[in-house]
Amino acid sequence: AAVAALYTATLPPSLPGGDAGELITAAYELGVAHPPGYPLFTLLAKAATGLPSGSPAFRVNLLCGLVGAAAASLLFCTVFRLSGSYAGGILAAGVFSFSRLTWQWSITAEVFSLNNLFVGLLMALTAHFEEASTAKERSKISKLGAFCCGLSLCNQHTIVLYVACVVPWVLSQLLRRRELSLGHLLKLGLCFLAGLLPYLYLPASSYLNRARWTWGDQTTFQGFLTHFLREEYGTFNLAKSETGSSMGEMLLFQLAQMKSELSLPVLALALVACVSTALPLKKQQKSPVIWLFTGMLCLYSLFFAWRANLDVTKPLFLGVVERFWLQSSAVVAVLAGLGLATLASLGRDTVLGGTWLLPCLEWLPALALVASQLWANYSTCDQSNNYVVDKFARNVLSSMPTGAVILLRGDLPGNALRYLHYCEGMRPDITLVDQ
Repeated sequence: AAVAALYTATLPPSLPGGDAGELITAAYELGVAHPPGYPLFTLLAKAATGLPSGSPAFRVNLLCGLVGAAAASLLFCTVFRLSGSYAGGILAAGVFSFSRLTWQWSITAEVFSLNNLFVGLLMALTAHFEEASTAKERSKISKLGAFCCGLSLCNQHTIVLYVACVVPWVLSQLLRRRELSLGHLLKLGLCFLAGLLPYLYLPASSYLNRARWTWGDQTTFQGFLTHFLREEYGTFNLAKSETGSSMGEMLLFQLAQMKSELSLPVLALALVACVSTALPLKKQQKSPVIWLFTGMLCLYSLFFAWRANLDVTKPLFLGVVERFWLQSSAVVAVLAGLGLATLASLGRDTVLGGTWLLPCLEWLPALALVASQLWANYSTCDQSNNYVVDKFARNVLSSMPTGAVILLRGDLPGNALRYLHYCEGMRPDITLVDQ
């Protein structure tokens, strides 16, 4: 609730920059956004535009803020289920949600808060599966997880690296307990495919051809695959025809970004969680899950550093790349919460056990680290009075003569003018043409 309140209070009241204008326009017109299409986000954003107050941009911003707050609650649930520590859960949810990068991309009409939600959901379901006590409960959770894995791929494709870790782990756990039959495997596959159903929206939208603006032609199978596989960008690359930083340089930038966004104590607590798997604690968190989360973090970081072909020494490209590090930061935050719970568990075996000092020593760093995030980032992330992009686009449209044809090139002018023209109905006399 606290995250939702702060996100709502700092929402941009109008159009933010980036891809927001395009994504809102695609949703408003029921068209198709840039590859891979983001059908789930488009449908959710279309529903949000039906809210009774505010501009279409504000309504979708609000949707993303609430989704980001829901992601925070899932991080809390993951830590609490694995450790029983409220302080650890608050730490994980707070330091992640109030980091500059998370806050910045959770209050604008972008796909990143929805991706954060799915990252939190996969980890929460994994923790629930590990804690399940009966075969029936594990079967139910695994089917729900399979559906969520498919659904998550209807948003940002980078989450496939987490899915690629979670799925084999769950199947191995079921196989080890002799709960994986051919029928159960078939049901899991069907649940996964059911999660992918929103992709039917892409050919449906293209076939109906009612949107005044849309991206590509998905009426043919080849056209659909081209869009789904991001062939226009390069399927496994972040951008097309770009020469990026080296893999080692990318990893160093990511580590520096984590230190800046989450703080050094949080990284140290995450390391404690990993080391704790070798310690004989009485109330040990689930070591297999900790190693799974660590494996997810390592695989994602290595693969992204390999394929993110942009030069992060340039501020513009760094701004593009760093948004994708949110996915790894969420795992680090959860590990940090588990690390704090581990230290508290160690304290129970000392003279502090059973005294009032131990809860204080557990809650004090959690609250201090969350408060430091708020203190450092609130003023930077408060966009409640930001009308810069909106004013720019309105001034450009207002200056055009009657019946003008505007040739669009570049994300900022193209997305901003497109949004005002199609979604808010400004200057219906003009024509926008993409170059």
